[in-house]
Amino acid sequence: MISKIAHELRSPLTSVKGFSATLVKRWDSFTDEQRKQFVETIHQDSLRMARVIAEVVDLARIESGRLELKLAEAHLHSLCERAVKNVAALAGSERVVIEVDPDLYVWGDFERLEHVVSNLMENAVKFSDEGNISVSAEARPDGTVEMHVTDQGVGIDPDRLESVFDGPAQRSRRATPSGSGLGLYLSKRLVEAHDGTISAASEKGAGSTFTVILPAATGAA
Repeated sequence: MISKIAHELRSPLTSVKGFSATLVKRWDSFTDEQRKQFVETIHQDSLRMARVIAEVVDLARIESGRLELKLAEAHLHSLCERAVKNVAALAGSERVVIEVDPDLYVWGDFERLEHVVSNLMENAVKFSDEGNISVSAEARPDGTVEMHVTDQGVGIDPDRLESVFDGPAQRSRRATPSGSGLGLYLSKRLVEAHDGTISAASEKGAGSTFTVILPAATGAA
């Protein structure tokens, strides 16, 4: 588990170290606009590291039964917009398209659900080189909201589909589009803490769709 956490932090930390070192050594070699881009990248990657650390802390709280949710009406479109900003430092994040009705609300902890959607978006961006990544949602008659994060990427092997939410894979198991496994595992635990469900459907070479069902708030359309 420690090695997986280190893996999640290594990429953004490498970026922060590289861009900051370049600015320190060659500040006068860049224009104001280039410096601004470097600083924005450093900022986005530092936020990403902070999110990973917060998620690891949440995972520890879940495992010990000490997670406390701040439940309230959560505006789903705003939540998705925040999630897009969280993955902005990743190449391909501009392909994320939000197709969520602005009148939809779910009953939940905004920050924790933001982590869930960010993880699903990040997963989709990392494992799809082209095509839009759509985030859609709809109110259901049973008082829930169903959200989909769909990509057109490499897909998931059929023999791994049922275990993508099981946590970090053993070293002997082949790597898959579920990444290190930490993000999806935590996402499942957070969704379940909201009395919701999360599932995945995929076709190898034709992309994946992750579906999250959450309780609707009174403001849901």
